[in-house]
Amino acid sequence: MLNDQTTIKAPIPEHISMEQTTGGLLFSYRWFSPAFIFVALFAIFWDGFLVFWYSVVTSQDAPLVMFLFPIIHVLVGIGITYYALAGFYNKTLVLVGEGKLTIQHTPLPWPGNRVLQAADLTQLYSQERVIRTRNGTQLKYQLNAITRDNKKIALMSNLTAPDQVRFLEHKIEENLGITDVPVEGELPR
Repeated sequence: MLNDQTTIKAPIPEHISMEQTTGGLLFSYRWFSPAFIFVALFAIFWDGFLVFWYSVVTSQDAPLVMFLFPIIHVLVGIGITYYALAGFYNKTLVLVGEGKLTIQHTPLPWPGNRVLQAADLTQLYSQERVIRTRNGTQLKYQLNAITRDNKKIALMSNLTAPDQVRFLEHKIEENLGITDVPVEGELPR
């Protein structure tokens, strides 16, 4: 039977792995979700149309404007394709140890890699974000840090479940020696 003083350790959420390494505690989070299948199919359709366009234009000795017209579409296609590939292959690694918090997105380069000194962080907190689209709303979760100079840094975004972000917050704070205190606007417990 549990009393008021008993705390049950939270289980590791789905899609997050945790292991103790010589450098500290390492968390790994794969980006893949079924939504990336749709993104990949859309990229194939988009890029396929552009390949068709340029094959027709090059075979008919078309004017220069026909080559230049879809340049923005080509750039968008490259971006969508890269995003789809990152969704299929990337993972985020979070290493907590040696007085540092290291966040790395790999294997494809992605913004947000950083190394933060534990001494520069005063608090971590979880935040829920509502994303509205034409197809409805989605809830995404973000792990933030507050620095000694009272600035907010987004550490991890687009987590898909509240237990993922709360687990990471708790474990990172525990390993960095940060006492958890309430933060205005944080995800309710």
